[in-house]
Amino acid sequence: MDIKLQQVSFAYSVGTPFEKYALFDVDLTIPSKTYHAIIGHTGSGKSTILQHFNGLLKPSKGVVHIGERKIEAGKKAKELKPIRLKVGFVFQFPEHQLFEETVLKDIMFGPMNFGVSEEEAERRAREGIKQVGLPEDVLEKSPFDLSGGQMRRVAIAGVLAMNPEVIVLDEPTAGLDPRGQKEIMDLFYRLHKE
Repeated sequence: MDIKLQQVSFAYSVGTPFEKYALFDVDLTIPSKTYHAIIGHTGSGKSTILQHFNGLLKPSKGVVHIGERKIEAGKKAKELKPIRLKVGFVFQFPEHQLFEETVLKDIMFGPMNFGVSEEEAERRAREGIKQVGLPEDVLEKSPFDLSGGQMRRVAIAGVLAMNPEVIVLDEPTAGLDPRGQKEIMDLFYRLHKE
C-alpha cells in the first residue's frame, strides 16, 4: 500500500500565539513493499510526519493518500478505522501504548477492538509474542514489570496482532543499549522480508 503526501503542511496550536509549523509543503511518496527511515534533528518534524501516515494527525494544508483513501486539509476525514487497521503505529515511548493488566490482554486489545473474536485475538497475541522474540510466559506478566526493551517488543507485538499492511515505528531504538538496538532493527528487517 503506497503512502503519498502532497504539499502537506501541519501547524500546532493554530490560531494562538503559540502557532508553529512542524511541516511545510512536504511532498513524499513511500511505495508499497519498501523499507524506509526518516532521520533528522530533534524537533525537525519526524514524529509529526509519521502521525499523518495513519490519520493520527490531519494536515493543515495538502493531501495525504494512504492506499486508496485520502485525508485532505479542511475536510472531515471519513472512516479512519480502516486506515488504522492497515497502518499500525508504534509510539516512541511504548509505556504510552501499554495499559492492560497483563501482556496477553494488552496485545489482544487491538484486534478485539476491531471485532476479532477473543479466541482469534489470543492466537494472534501468542503468534505476535513469538515474532518479537519474547518467551510465551511473558504473556501472563504485567507490561509494567518489563524492561524498556521488552515493553517495546510487546507494543510491536500488539501492532503485529492487528495484521497491518504497513508498520510505522517512531524512534524504535530510542533508549535501548547497542545490543537492543541491533536486535530490534534485525527484527524489523526480518519482518519486512517476511
